[in-house]
Amino acid sequence: MKKSKLAYHLTRGGMRLKNIFFIVSILLLVSCEDEDFVPRGSQLLLNPNLSLYEDSVLPWTSTIIRNQFETGVTREVFYSGNRSLFIENQDSTEFASASWSQTYTGPMPKEGSTLELMAFIKGENIKSLRADNNIFINLDILSSNGERIQSQSAINELEGDFDWYLLKVTLDNFPADAKSIGASVSLNSWVLGKAYFDEINLYVK
Repeated sequence: MKKSKLAYHLTRGGMRLKNIFFIVSILLLVSCEDEDFVPRGSQLLLNPNLSLYEDSVLPWTSTIIRNQFETGVTREVFYSGNRSLFIENQDSTEFASASWSQTYTGPMPKEGSTLELMAFIKGENIKSLRADNNIFINLDILSSNGERIQSQSAINELEGDFDWYLLKVTLDNFPADAKSIGASVSLNSWVLGKAYFDEINLYVK
């Protein structure tokens, strides 16, 4: 009788150990899978306040379509740190645009995540000549061969002179096959004036 009781308890103890080992294995597997993704709450962009380096705003780079636009960096106007980016257009005769951008290629957010790009912008003599054109910020989700999988943008609606305010764009349902994320701040064609950009951040929600 004593032997059967001992065998019973040993059997139950062995089953408990197996169950514990199984649960721990599952938790470790889930943990390892999550390590492949950037966690929620992460900020993905480098040099968001443009003051990381003394003489550079890298990895931010500017792109100009037609020479009517001027892009640059100023230490006289900024929201935080010690400088900001600017784009200026004083010519309404040509279709064109200009932007500052950087591309994130590190560990990707988990499929289904939400991204939020936000930037502080300031305007001087902003005048939109078309209702759908103004200062805007944009997110592009790209595949391994550089094709755009998903895109989302937000457009400023203010004109004239206005002080710093936060413009945001949200992108839901992050795709599983994304390999890079492009973030940009831009001044579109048929928009006159000068736009400043600072504190440009991209968060995983």
